Amino acid sequence: MNAMSEEKDKVEEKDAAVTETAEDETKNQDAELEALNDEFFREMDIQGADISEGDRHLSEEKKKKLSDRKKVSKKKKKIRPFHVLVAILCLILALAVIGVGILLFLRSQGESMLRQGEIKEAITAPDGVQIEEDGKYVIYNGEKYCYNEHIINILCMGIDTSIQGTEEGVIGENGQADAIILAVIDTQTGQLHLVNISRDSMVDVNRYNVEGKYLGTEKMQLCLAYSYGDGKDDSCLNTARSVSRLMYGMPIHAWAAIDYSGISVLNDEVGGVTVEVLEDLSSKDPALVAGRTVTLTGQQAHTYVRTRDTSLLESNNQRMARQKQYMTAFLKTFFSKTKSDLTLPLKLYQNAAGYMVTDIGPQETVYLSSLVLQKGFTEGNMDSVPGQIVQGEVYAEFIPDDKALYELILKVFYTKVDE
Repeated sequence: MNAMSEEKDKVEEKDAAVTETAEDETKNQDAELEALNDEFFREMDIQGADISEGDRHLSEEKKKKLSDRKKVSKKKKKIRPFHVLVAILCLILALAVIGVGILLFLRSQGESMLRQGEIKEAITAPDGVQIEEDGKYVIYNGEKYCYNEHIINILCMGIDTSIQGTEEGVIGENGQADAIILAVIDTQTGQLHLVNISRDSMVDVNRYNVEGKYLGTEKMQLCLAYSYGDGKDDSCLNTARSVSRLMYGMPIHAWAAIDYSGISVLNDEVGGVTVEVLEDLSSKDPALVAGRTVTLTGQQAHTYVRTRDTSLLESNNQRMARQKQYMTAFLKTFFSKTKSDLTLPLKLYQNAAGYMVTDIGPQETVYLSSLVLQKGFTEGNMDSVPGQIVQGEVYAEFIPDDKALYELILKVFYTKVDE
């Protein structure tokens, strides 16, 4: 009997040890789950997600279930680790489903918010092009094309006057759009295409007097559209209208204008941008010698993208070549750095706020960045509006090549229909 009693005691001690070990494992696993749960909602807060109290309450319910499970485990003499593992995996899967749901919600909200502010002129086309269903379909050289409804078009402008010093409401005193780039993002593929537009492009521009009264349209340099506004929202909207006209009625879904003094801030936030200097600018900065590879920092970036010799007819085209080169290098650096620091888009947005006017919010910024991160950016995805520069009565004028421009539009905004 004593032997049997001793054997029974040993079995009970072994069972108690197993139970204690299992409880310790459960506590550790529960702690890890709670940490994952807290990290998930922390990340959503960083990204500006609007997480309802219901979502957070759901997390609290999970915590209660974890607590209840601990109480039950204490009542049992034996716990099977396999069953605990299955329960934990189920909880992790539930968290993942909730996370995916919230991210999908943010994506759909971001896209719908961007499309709400669409600026669109009437769809037009060169002579000989057949337009169907208000431009949804076009027939060009016997081929049928369909407009890509998955794209979002964002107008980006570099302004030659400080936005911080803008005299709001004063027409004609708030600078010009020196750099004009249309960013086209395919929301299905994440592909980014940039269209560089000359500031000297001749296009119809809405004119207003100093009181803001509409005076009609006049063909003039595109850069002047910005000056016929308040230096902020109205200036951006007026420029967007003219860009849409130039691009045969392609819609503009959002816009952002930054003054040149903000370039160095963004440049340094990504750790500098490396370029091979395209033309000699050593009179402005001794390091900017043609052919030399330089990592631009601070004021150098501003000098490189803005400097030009206005006495030369081709000076703006030369500057556009540098701006195209710089933008390509900047984006490559930005996407590379964002892969290791997902908060970088928001940091850039926040740092640029004092130098920028835009209708794009932080939430949309995160959404757009997440889209483009799928594909990144290559130099082959940047084109310039084709045409030629001529000397006008006073200033240089860029005359777009209508045929080549329309073919560029078909390439970027449309897809060929196979019939």
